[in-house]
Amino acid sequence: MRTKYFAEHKNERKGLSVFDTMRMLTALKKELTWLNEINSQSLQHSLVKLDMAFRSFFRHNTDYPTFRSKKDNQYFIVPSGFKVKKNRLIIPKFMDGIVYRDESSIPENIKQIFVTRDVERYYASIQYETDEELTRVDVIIGIDMGIISFLTTSDGVQVEPLNALRTGEKKLRREQRRLSRKKKGSENRKKQIVKVQKIHQKIRDARTDFNHKVSTAIAKHYGTAVVEDLSIHGMQGNHHLAKSITDQGWHRFRQMLQYKMDWRNAELIEIGRYEPSSKICSKCGSIRHDLKLSDRIYHCNVCGLSMDRDLNAAINIRNMGLIKVGRRTPEFTPVESATAAELLKGGLRVATL
Repeated sequence: MRTKYFAEHKNERKGLSVFDTMRMLTALKKELTWLNEINSQSLQHSLVKLDMAFRSFFRHNTDYPTFRSKKDNQYFIVPSGFKVKKNRLIIPKFMDGIVYRDESSIPENIKQIFVTRDVERYYASIQYETDEELTRVDVIIGIDMGIISFLTTSDGVQVEPLNALRTGEKKLRREQRRLSRKKKGSENRKKQIVKVQKIHQKIRDARTDFNHKVSTAIAKHYGTAVVEDLSIHGMQGNHHLAKSITDQGWHRFRQMLQYKMDWRNAELIEIGRYEPSSKICSKCGSIRHDLKLSDRIYHCNVCGLSMDRDLNAAINIRNMGLIKVGRRTPEFTPVESATAAELLKGGLRVATL
C-alpha cells in the first residue's frame, strides 16, 4: 500500500504516515480474520518499523524498502500487555502463558519483549530498566586482534581462538552433501535442511558465547580499551585466510565490547586501520619495513628489543590511541591477573606473555 501510494504521489513527494497505515490495519482486520490472532500492539509496532525504513529512505540513508522472505528475520515485538508468572511468560493472545527455560529470574519492570525464532528454537529477549551502577576501573589496555591468537592485550594476556567453524566443518560438509542429493520439494529435503541449520546454529552459538565471555572480562577489568579499525572485508580478499577471519567474529565482538564499555561509562578508542602498529618498535619507535606476516617474534635492529609480535602490536595500539585523544602514554604494566583468571574460569584457553 505504501509503495503504491508513493508511486501515485511521487511528484508531490508525499507518502503515507504510520498513523495512516494503522487506520488501514483496523479495516484490514475485518477482511483478513487471521490478523486477529495476533495482539494489536505487535502489529502496530511492525508498522512503526516499516515507517522507520521509509523515513531512512527519504533521508537518503538507505535503499528503498523491499519485501522480506518469510524464512528470514522471523521476530515480533511485544511492547505492552505482558507479565511473568513463575516460569511462564504471559503475552497478549497467550494468556495461559508460555513456559520458558532460564536459570535467571525475570525482573518485574519490563519495558518490552523481543521474540525471535532461530531454526526450531524461540528466544525472548527482555528489555528492562535497572538502577544498578556498574563500576569502572582506571586501567588502560591496547588490543591486537589476530588469527593465531584471537586477541593479545598490551599487558600480556593472550586468548587463543575458538575456531568454531573449523571444529564443526567436517560434520557440516557431510550433511551438506546429503542435502545436495535430496529431491527439491521433498519432505526428506526439508528435514535435511533443518539438520544443516542446526549445525550452523551450534557454530553460531559457540562463537557468540565465546565473544561474550571475552568482551565481558575486558569491560570488567579495563576502563579504557584501544582497538584497531579493521577492514574485515578487505582482509577477506586473502583467500588463504578468508575462512579463518570469518570464523573469529571480530565485528560482533567489537559491537559487544562497545556496549559493555558504555554500560560502565568506560572508553573505547579506535585508531586508524592504516597505522603501522605491527612494524613499529614499542620501545624505541623505529620501523621495520621488512617485517613479514610469518615473523611471530619482533626483533628490533636498533635497540635490540625481542618480543612477541602481537604483544608489541598491542602496546603500540594502546600508545597510538592515547596519543590520539591527547592523553599521557603510561608505562608498560604487568599482566592483569583478574582478567586472565576470569577467562580461564569461563573455559577459555589463555596464555600470559
